Amino acid sequence: MNPSKRFGIAVVLLIIGLVAFSGWMAAGKRPPKEPMTAFAESVDLTTFDNLAVHTDGRIKSFASFAHERMGYVMGPRRYRQQTPSFTYLDMMFRPEVYAHADVVYVKNKNLRADIRDAFEGSDTYAQDPSRYKQRMDDLLKWGLTSDDILGELKVRDRLNRLETDLMRSAKFVQALRGAQNVKFYSSLSHNLTMVPPPDGDDQKPWLSLATANDGHGHFPEGSVPSELMNAWISFEAAWKQQDASGVMAAAGVLIEGLPKLQPHIYPEAAKLSWESWYFHGGNMNWIWMIYLLSVVLLLLHLVYRWKAAGRLGLAAFGIAFLFQSAAVGLRWWVSGRWPNSNMFEAVTTSAWMGGAAALAFEWYGRRTQMAKLFALTSGGASMVALMCAHYLPLQLNPNIGNMMPVLHDLWLYIHTNVIIWSYILIFMAAISGLLYLIHRACGAQAESLRVAGASFASTQMVSAGGTVGGSGGLGSGSTESQSTGIGPVLDGVTMALMKLSFVMLWAGLVMGAIWADHSWGRPWGWDPKEVFALCTFIIFAVLVHVRWKARDKGIWTAALAVIGAGVMLFNWIVINFFISGLHSYA
Repeated sequence: MNPSKRFGIAVVLLIIGLVAFSGWMAAGKRPPKEPMTAFAESVDLTTFDNLAVHTDGRIKSFASFAHERMGYVMGPRRYRQQTPSFTYLDMMFRPEVYAHADVVYVKNKNLRADIRDAFEGSDTYAQDPSRYKQRMDDLLKWGLTSDDILGELKVRDRLNRLETDLMRSAKFVQALRGAQNVKFYSSLSHNLTMVPPPDGDDQKPWLSLATANDGHGHFPEGSVPSELMNAWISFEAAWKQQDASGVMAAAGVLIEGLPKLQPHIYPEAAKLSWESWYFHGGNMNWIWMIYLLSVVLLLLHLVYRWKAAGRLGLAAFGIAFLFQSAAVGLRWWVSGRWPNSNMFEAVTTSAWMGGAAALAFEWYGRRTQMAKLFALTSGGASMVALMCAHYLPLQLNPNIGNMMPVLHDLWLYIHTNVIIWSYILIFMAAISGLLYLIHRACGAQAESLRVAGASFASTQMVSAGGTVGGSGGLGSGSTESQSTGIGPVLDGVTMALMKLSFVMLWAGLVMGAIWADHSWGRPWGWDPKEVFALCTFIIFAVLVHVRWKARDKGIWTAALAVIGAGVMLFNWIVINFFISGLHSYA
């Protein structure tokens, strides 16, 4: 079997693996679904979700706010398939229902085991082991537990001891206690600030109808119409009685009246509605499935030169990029700032930047044999980024917050965007480099490659009328069948992406040093993130020099591109999540 056929088989197996892995991830490991109650099915909070809530210095839709707060409590889980909005209100109005329900998420697996072990040594467990065994098994598997289990004396003692271990377990115990505090009904009531300041001062915090009702509110007399106060009282009473029609009637009065209290500071209805839609729609992370389709089609085009597969793959990539542009633009509009201030935004926005760069490369090289390969690398990178955003909601928190004060600096703003753009280009170069390594592993011979790579000027141009030659081209001939082999083309794509990312990474490091000198009084401080960003740059600097000296330029270029991406990912993942430093927010 010749190398081309082996490469074709390898790529087909890669496609099957991609599809199988995506299906496995989509199926997911989730707790068994429990049916919703009749009351939950009868209450429609779609319009109520579009009311405004003021929290942490920002105005959000209630849907966005509830999604954030319930994420603190239940992590990525849901209770009885209820929406976060319904669960928030139900926890607030009927806390007794959730006292024994497994709705508190324990992220750390070691902490889950500690809670299980402590509880199994309690008198409560000893009295009825059969009742609690399944719940303990579910705790280990799904990470959900309840207040009554956490309140058991032996469990409390174990948590208190673990909280003293600052290095290994304190932060996980503190996160667990924080989840319990958020879940407490008085906390839910106090934080549901839906009433604009009575004097219309947009710099003042908003107020809560729920706390006004229990005598702790601070409304000047007559500042809130009595019909709204009465509507809230009716809303709460109907909810406690599980009277869906009463809930909807009272909600209608609140939906109509609250935006009219201080209309000059109340957000646009359209913005609140779109923000709610954005969170109900899973932050549009489902776009990864369209990118997967494009990657499959473009891989088939790469191996078998199927024109139809190439065109369909490019069309699928274009559709996915349009949807992703809409997601980035929507988040930009809703948040009032360019989305790059947390890990979710950095990952998804950098993926979009990679798509923009790929389209520019595709346009410039549309007549070369590299056509559609930039879309392939960008599609693969965006698919991975959006899958991570979809399946790792705790690590890549999608909630919209304010930009940290330290980021309000022009140099830092430019530095951050240039760095994350270079990172996605590095990942794209690793994809083409990996394909080159697979190609060589299938028996393809080393090619005679240029030091600068197969540039657009030197790569053979293919048009409907034949080959448009350039001086020093990699091949000659009048038909597409005489075009350059896959190896040099993949090497050319890797070099084009690597050269651009190399320049951008260097520029980003320099701008970061300028900002650090301006803000911290020194251009370099050996912070962990600075060090590994420099390590990434050094690997690509080594790649440039190895390219000059190595005989087998293709294999070394591809290998170093993959290694460089690995160091970049270590910098973005391990440094951000496991090693604290001055750049922990980035």
